[in-house]
Amino acid sequence: MVLAGAGSGRGQAAAPATEPTADGAAATTTLDRANYTLTYPATWKEDKNARDYKPDTNITLDSPKNSYIQFRILDKTETPEKLLSMAVNSLDGPAINSVTRTKLTEWGSYKGEGVDMKGNILDSFPGGIIVFVFSTKSHSVLVEEYYFSDELRDILKPIQDIRKSFQIKD
Repeated sequence: MVLAGAGSGRGQAAAPATEPTADGAAATTTLDRANYTLTYPATWKEDKNARDYKPDTNITLDSPKNSYIQFRILDKTETPEKLLSMAVNSLDGPAINSVTRTKLTEWGSYKGEGVDMKGNILDSFPGGIIVFVFSTKSHSVLVEEYYFSDELRDILKPIQDIRKSFQIKD
């Protein structure tokens, strides 16, 4: 599946800001880009070497282990249902052999269409992929969360925090 987002044409992205904490909580990094803002743990990394990396429209956040989240911010052209169907069809089989699928209607503060596919990633590793799509006035947003079962304990809270922090700019 090829989903191409339209770049903002606003030049280079500002460097992320890492914010220390005084109360002993984990340090975080904040991205404030043309189309969105989000905060993630400083132990996670923005994958600037991803082949389809575009700081304003297509980013991947890698956990300290193997799990990751990818965000694609697209011009609003397709319905969430159609984008979800295209994404799930491209993933189920090549990326994951899903045993179960659970329908989702919320991700962070957004309502939309989603599915949690659980099974074996790359035919070998127990885990899942959450695919969620929502639309705003100007954008469609596709989020894919790849998680491995043996990492869930360590990544569940950071993923929940990332979901809460993500805000699209319209």
